[in-house]
Amino acid sequence: MQKRILGKTGLEVSVVGFGGIPIQKLPMREARRLVGEAVERGINFFDTAQGYGDSEVKIGEGIKGKRNSCILATKSPCRTADEAFSHVKKALKRLKTDFIDLYQVHHVSKPFELEKVLSPKGALEALVRLKKEGMIRHIGITGHNPSLLQEAIRRTDEFETVQFPFNIVESEKDKFSLLNVAKQLKVGSIVMKPLAGGVIPEPQLSLRWILQQGVDTVIPGMILSSEIKENVITGERPHPLSSEELSRLKDSVKDIGKNFCRRCMYCEPCPEGIPIYFIQELGDKAKVKVDEIKNMCKEIYARLKKDVEDCTDCGECEEKCPYQLPVREMLREKHKLLT
Repeated sequence: MQKRILGKTGLEVSVVGFGGIPIQKLPMREARRLVGEAVERGINFFDTAQGYGDSEVKIGEGIKGKRNSCILATKSPCRTADEAFSHVKKALKRLKTDFIDLYQVHHVSKPFELEKVLSPKGALEALVRLKKEGMIRHIGITGHNPSLLQEAIRRTDEFETVQFPFNIVESEKDKFSLLNVAKQLKVGSIVMKPLAGGVIPEPQLSLRWILQQGVDTVIPGMILSSEIKENVITGERPHPLSSEELSRLKDSVKDIGKNFCRRCMYCEPCPEGIPIYFIQELGDKAKVKVDEIKNMCKEIYARLKKDVEDCTDCGECEEKCPYQLPVREMLREKHKLLT
């Protein structure tokens, strides 16, 4: 597995890291085995979060006995100093570790949130203190607003890393600008959503395309041994795409557009108990031309305790969506497909 230096942290990270969202779907025993396999195959960077269900617990279990060869990154939506102190201490317990290599302020997407983080008694003040005390080693920031993230890393040199979504479908100019500024400031770059939430049908070409843009590490989510194996092969030989491969990658995504669910699950929980993420995923599967799969999806949908008909149009899901998607409209479309 090739490694790159994660900006001014000086950490030597595997170019393909382990994204911690999907692992929450697995039972503990399988999750522990999967994380162990990732370490054995050369992945040393593990990214999780307070908001990813029991992901922190499972990754902590999985690296037991291997802590010295792993770089642990986690995050929380802390905005105040009190929140940061509390969240870090809880994360240390869940991860069963004495220190966290990289602690990130999670999902800073609006200007007022950044102001709160940077203000006196804000989260950054507490994280700097926790770093001095040795509970965390480095500080980062994550979000879906490239312009705001660029402002954040320009305003303070305390942020040593920046994490943002980037792939060939979501490769707007402001993301290249953020990446360039990060390089200039020696801020480590971590790419989330490298497969656009799983909709890019050429995963290895996508990872290689991202890595050839000069990012430090990319963190696809993994729940299968086959995914680890394929991603590790890419990380061992992340050579730039040929013109033919680039054309193939572009052709594979030309009909995707921008209005699709990235499976981040930030829209949940729904006040009415509607499983938004699951319905989006089920609806996408029902689009296939195989009648057997379509019928299976419809049967599963019919058994749900809560479905789209229970929606009260409160709009909370759309307020929380970092991609500003018309979630309610998308759910209604999925409902039509599944009934």
